[in-house]
Amino acid sequence: MTETRFDAGSVAEEIAAARAAGGRLAPFTDRIEGFGLEDAYRVAGVLACRRAAGSPVVGRKIGFTNRALWEDAGLAEPVWGSMFEETVVRYGDGGTEKMQLSLDGATEPKIECEVVVVLGSAPEPGERGAAVARRIERVGLGFEVVDSPFPGWRMRPADSVAAGALHHALAVGKFRVVKDAERAARALAALRVSMTTPAGGAPVAGAGSAVMGNPLDAVGVLAEITAAQGNPLRAGEVVTTGTLTPPLDCRPGERYSAEAEGGVLPPVAVELF
Repeated sequence: MTETRFDAGSVAEEIAAARAAGGRLAPFTDRIEGFGLEDAYRVAGVLACRRAAGSPVVGRKIGFTNRALWEDAGLAEPVWGSMFEETVVRYGDGGTEKMQLSLDGATEPKIECEVVVVLGSAPEPGERGAAVARRIERVGLGFEVVDSPFPGWRMRPADSVAAGALHHALAVGKFRVVKDAERAARALAALRVSMTTPAGGAPVAGAGSAVMGNPLDAVGVLAEITAAQGNPLRAGEVVTTGTLTPPLDCRPGERYSAEAEGGVLPPVAVELF
């Protein structure tokens, strides 16, 4: 049945309840007449504010950075969601070099290898490539676990945005300080990674060019989107820029690692539990 009324608080409550119970949701785009991205960001904002009361927002994740998906999804730009202190694990936290991510509460988790940056300042409108690199303090590789409360990952972009852009958790490996912006921009555009899979599976290849041509360009676009929404990026935020590799189904007990060709970025590894 299609609902004609939209209430951001009610949708947020439904998502929060499903997340707490590990439950499933029918897509809101199927149930709420005209439910679109503007509505979805309002829902995501309600959820982020509530969650931030117990776990501060530490950054953003970008989704739909592969332009090849935009036409079918009805998009003209990527989407984003908030990340929280409780969902981000950093290399060296607690004095350990072994990173682990919990899949507790996830219903259909997938794992992706991504470029992760820490902002020194927010990019200005129109900045791309090296201009964005000058705004970045550190860059590295990470693994994001994304999860869909919508069965079979059947949803529209607005559904994903409402559910926090499907962010579940992020493990960030060692960072490299950005000293030469031009060199960093070239390296990330040409980035090649090899991601190992459990049980001796074949390595999965990934490329920086899959992320809007350059992960730095995705950060520049994110800065414009969030500024227009009145929620601009800020210095110190962690930004995971979009998947370099195809999303893979994942399970507790699995270990993943990734290396950048030519040692452009430090390797990263994570265990799931």
